[in-house]
Amino acid sequence: MNRSETIGERLLLTLWVGALWSIGYLAVPLAFINLETLVAAEYAAKLFFAVNVIGIISGTLILLGKIIIQRGRVIHSWRFWILIAMLIITLLFSMYVQPEMANIKTIDNWRLETNLAERFEWLHMLSQNLYLMLSIAGLLLVLSTDKNHVAEKN
Repeated sequence: MNRSETIGERLLLTLWVGALWSIGYLAVPLAFINLETLVAAEYAAKLFFAVNVIGIISGTLILLGKIIIQRGRVIHSWRFWILIAMLIITLLFSMYVQPEMANIKTIDNWRLETNLAERFEWLHMLSQNLYLMLSIAGLLLVLSTDKNHVAEKN
């Protein structure tokens, strides 16, 4: 792996993780503090959608780069498996959690129907926990180095 590939991976990873942290722990909480709840919720959904797009694109490019350059050696790297987990969680958000929450919100007076309100609350709790896991995993990757790559360079 050459230096430009490492820089590209670092940039994509930093973009993804930076988006996770800045949106999830800064922009969305500030939206709920400063905007009406319904407006903040719609704004948060759009921000999380954007984070997911960044994550899917960045994660896919990073993984493809690792697979192409490191070939079979990549499966022995814990970083590779963390990236796979992060991409799976991001896809879970994009293809299941967020669409389910959006579907529930299209139903009139959904908050008054116990089963829908409980379902929404469960999805929201799942979303919060997965987002926290994603954020911590991303931070771990940003703060660590690929020791296999460093060893290959020497």
